[in-house]
Amino acid sequence: MPARRRRLPTELTGRAFTRAVALDCKVTPNMLRGPSVQRLVPGGYVDASVEPTLVKTLAAWLTLLPPDTLVDGVTALRYWGIEVGEVTPYRYVTTAAHQSKRTEVRVRRVERLPERRGSVVAPVAALVTAKVELNLLDLVIAGDWMIQAKLATYEQVRNGLEAATGRNCRRARRAGELVRKGAESPRETRLRLAIVLAGLPEPECNVNLGDEWFFIGRVDLYLRAWNIAVEYEGDHHRTDAKTYGGDLLRFEELNASGVLAIRVSKEHLRRPRDVVRRVHAALVSRGYEGPAPVFGAEWRAMFE
Repeated sequence: MPARRRRLPTELTGRAFTRAVALDCKVTPNMLRGPSVQRLVPGGYVDASVEPTLVKTLAAWLTLLPPDTLVDGVTALRYWGIEVGEVTPYRYVTTAAHQSKRTEVRVRRVERLPERRGSVVAPVAALVTAKVELNLLDLVIAGDWMIQAKLATYEQVRNGLEAATGRNCRRARRAGELVRKGAESPRETRLRLAIVLAGLPEPECNVNLGDEWFFIGRVDLYLRAWNIAVEYEGDHHRTDAKTYGGDLLRFEELNASGVLAIRVSKEHLRRPRDVVRRVHAALVSRGYEGPAPVFGAEWRAMFE
């Protein structure tokens, strides 16, 4: 017969706890090994009915770390829903003198904890800390994402990055120059930067085209002076019949209104030079007399 599931004490349900706390609450070692409990991390447990999410795993580690410890850096960004960098090791920050030696976690020590929201470093402070790990492209993607998700304002993100000090501070400050309002996906940010860092005019992000009587459509990137739209087409635009049908009608309306639309797919972005050259050719066809794209060291470091 399967083992009967014994209920955990009320004070342990729905939250992470250590072995020591469990024993203090009269939970036996056998019960910790039984079906009522799941081990999230070495020495950290949670009620078996709780889904083992990232948030629960981070909370379980916090039960094993010193009291003055917060979720930090890239891990904090992941907590806030910004999917950049690697999930593990889990990053934390503490003021405690003795840090964890566990390989699954990385704990940095500071004299004073950064701005926090609960047990997690606040979004902008986490982004600034992440400059040590993230490359320039991912820093800008994270910044744009943070603004779009309303975790911070454009000014807060820009100012936080531009005020960065210490290791890789130049990278953070450059990212502060490049973050923008309006980007709605990492691919849009990547596409915008490929254009801008090649020296072409900077497009506006997610612009509604039309007037008070007739709405034409919303475009990802818009070069207003030349009436050119650059659209990133995710896989759902191809695989979802309703989305695909709507796209066809929208592009007909864009063309009828004189908008030159450049459509870019995930596969196209694997060859970013070709995408930039397509944008340049479109600009020239609309009277652009500026310089041709230049794929300098910063552009190559980011895209190649």
